[in-house]
Order: sequence, then C-alpha cells, then structure tokens
Amino acid sequence: MRSPAAGGWRLQPRGSVGGSKLTKRIIHNIRIALLCAFVTLLVLRGTVGVNRRLVHIATFSNRAPPGVNKAADDIERILREIHADADADPNDDVTTPPATTATRHYDRGVAWSTANYSLGPRVTRWNARRRRWLHLNPGFPSRDARGRPRVLLVTASPPGPCDTGPAGDHFLLRATKNKIDYCRLHGIELAAHDMLMRVDGALAGGGGWGKLLMLRRLMLAHPEVEWLWWVEHDALVTDMGFELPLARYEGVHLVVHGNHYLLFNLRSWAAVSTGSFLIRNCQWSLDLLDAWAVMAPRGRARRDAGELLTATLHGRPAALEADDQSALVHLLITEKERWMEKVYLENEYYLHGHWEGIVDKYEEAMEKHHPGYGDDRWPFVTQFVGCKPCIGGGGNSSEEYPVDRCARGMERAFNFADNQVLRLLGFKHESLASAEVRRVANRSANPLEAKEEALSFLKRPKDPVVQSHDVRKNRKRKRKRRDSVLDIMLKRLGLRPES
Repeated sequence: MRSPAAGGWRLQPRGSVGGSKLTKRIIHNIRIALLCAFVTLLVLRGTVGVNRRLVHIATFSNRAPPGVNKAADDIERILREIHADADADPNDDVTTPPATTATRHYDRGVAWSTANYSLGPRVTRWNARRRRWLHLNPGFPSRDARGRPRVLLVTASPPGPCDTGPAGDHFLLRATKNKIDYCRLHGIELAAHDMLMRVDGALAGGGGWGKLLMLRRLMLAHPEVEWLWWVEHDALVTDMGFELPLARYEGVHLVVHGNHYLLFNLRSWAAVSTGSFLIRNCQWSLDLLDAWAVMAPRGRARRDAGELLTATLHGRPAALEADDQSALVHLLITEKERWMEKVYLENEYYLHGHWEGIVDKYEEAMEKHHPGYGDDRWPFVTQFVGCKPCIGGGGNSSEEYPVDRCARGMERAFNFADNQVLRLLGFKHESLASAEVRRVANRSANPLEAKEEALSFLKRPKDPVVQSHDVRKNRKRKRKRRDSVLDIMLKRLGLRPES
C-alpha cells in the first residue's frame, strides 16, 4: 500500500458518482427533446394551411378519417420506446405521465392537407391607401348625395343560358330588374356580373365560392365604395321602402343574418346566411376573405373539408362538398376572438329570408301592414333556397322543393315587389299569381303630387306614441305657487333671496 507522501492516495472528487448520473440524465433529456421537436416539425408540416383551423372544432367530433388514429398511436409508441431506452435513475422520482386522448383528438384535426391558398397577392395597409386615394380624388366621394355611406349591390348569374331553358333565363332577368328597381329608389349602385372567374382553376364565378373573389376584386377596384352588399341571383328584394340601417353598423365590418345561440351553442350550419350580407371595404374584410377561402380549392381538399364540416356542424347534410356558408360558420367558431368583434349578427329584419315561410303571407301583409318595416310584417329579402331556377332539369331534383311550387313562389314574390314600383306609375298586377297589370290611378293630372303620394307609401309609418302606465309620468304637474304681496316686498328689500 503506497503512502500518501508517495502520491499513492488520491482523494476522489466529492459527488462524482451523482454528477455522472446527472450528466446522463441531461444527455437523455436533450435527446428526447430533440427527437420530440423533430416529430413535431413533421406533424406540423402536414398541417400547414387549412388544417390549422380545423383542429379546434374537430375535438368535439368522434369521427376521424382512416389513418389518423394510427399516426397518433405510432407517435406515442416512439415516445414510449425513447423513455424505455433511457437509463433509469433510482434517485429520480419524476415519472412520465401517460399519453392522454387529447393528443389523439388534436391529431384527428389533421384530416387532410393542402398548400397555402389565397384569393390573390396579399394586400396590406389598405385602409391608409384607400384614405389617401379618396383625398386625392374628391370626385369619387365615399358618401352619396344624401350623406349616407356609398353602397354597391353585387350579384352574379351563370355565364351561359340556364339549364332549365327560357323559364330560368326569364326568372334571372326579372330578378335583376328587381334589384335595379330597389337601387334606383335608394341611390345604390349595382354591379351585376355573369362572367366565369377562376383562380388557379379553383374558384368559379356566379354564386358559391366565386362571390369571395368577386367581392375582393370590387373592393380594390372601387375604393370609393364603403359597403358592398352581396345578394344571390335567386333572391328578391320584397320591401322596396326599407332602408339599410347603416348607422347601426358603426364599427362593424361584416353584417350577416344570423343567430348567436345557433352559432355558438348549437353550432348549426345554418346559424348564419351568406345569401345576402354586407361587408365593409377595409383591410379587415380583405383578411377575412382570404381566411374564408381556405376550403375553396376544388378536388380532394373541398371534398374532405365537406366531410369534416358535416361531422362538426349540427344539421349539415352528408355527402356535400365544403360550401361557403358552412366555411364561414366554421371560421367564426374556431377563430371567435379574431373575427367576432367586428361581426354583427342581424335578426331584427329580414336581411335574408327563406321563401317557404314568406310567399304565402303576402296578402296578409298587404291587408294589415305597410312597406318599410323589413321584418316579418313586410319581409325585406326573400331567397329561394333549394329551388335552383337555373340548374338541372326543371330547376331542382329534391322532392322537398318541387318545380311547380318554386315557380309559384317566385311569381308571387316578384309581383308583390313589383306592385310597390308600379304604384308610382298608377298600375298594379291583377293578382300576385299573374303578370298582367291594370291601371288603378290616374297619375297624369297632378304627376308631382302623385309621385309624392306613391313615395310616402313606401316609407315606414311613424310608430304611434304609446301611453305610459307610469303614475309618475301621467300625474299632472303642480302649478307654481304665486308669490304673495309680503314675499314680493321682502324680496325687493333684499330680506329674502330670489327663487
């Protein structure tokens, strides 16, 4: 045994055994972190694009496309093997928690992947650029002659003849005339298009997804327009006297007919309607249209998105591709914090009305009510959802909306609206079921007075003053007590202050 003087004994550094174990644990943790980061990047690479918006709502569904559960199980198995290969430390009391089902639900949102999609080159600082353009071009004011924000009504029809023949073409002609009449009465501009619009072969003009591209192009081409009002080709304005309450939408950028409970509690696919809506010309709207169009590309992307929307939205029919209305509902639910602050769900008047519950009540409306209300008393907009007057043999293949029933409803709605315009000329339809007209008044003797009378008919009557039942409001005021002679003398002498 060597002596200490000979250098035979060396003191072992204190804690070297524990330091070696600690080093191993650090190395293993680094390996695990690097491998987890690599696996995360692989997963995120397949979820870029539309799928980032599908994750939140997919957690409420128990359905998942084939292969998604297998991918989640494989990731969990790899992580378990990594932890099993690491050297166990008896002094380490930390245990790895078991994988939960939340991870599987997260991955179930990755139903399919698609490349990033947009309606065109990104536009930035549009609000500032638009203000500068308006300043440099005073001949194009953003307000009309009455001082109201300038509105552009936008509609579109198929680029070719209707599949239903002359009957479908005639309806589109009358629907366009209906919108022209309303715009002429209220000083609104009209943009009616029948062109086929495509972006990389993904979007087509007309209704549906094509409206997003059309609205975006019109926003950029008409900076003088404050509001764009989209109305589908199969919708009619049936209250010619109703004024859009634009003052109500100060600070709002999107106005859609909808219901808050159906949207966020029931998650119904019909919670909002995109058949008739208002959108402001601003940067927020351009960003919304880009986010809204994520599910638009044709092919597998739109089909798989439709399956996800059917699985997550209440009441949505199966075997449907992704449609623009369901996509908007999905976007408002999954990104509520980003969008809903500037969205107004309108339900005080019929910005959009379903024709089934409206067309049979026109006689009652004419008997009891008056134009200008826009609500159930005199509906503002009536859309013939499901009839498809320009598509298919006879218009609609569904038994729920027979062709003859749709044609009857369209005829009644158009004549109901047309009567309000013909009143200016002194004519009226024989009945709501007939296109024949007859003269009901002579507008030639006093034409200006007759016009004022006809226009006053379209205005909403003033609501009657409701007598209050509050005793305090109906109580007669007490008469002011007159000053006595003594009071007057004391006031003049300055011995009593003036009342």
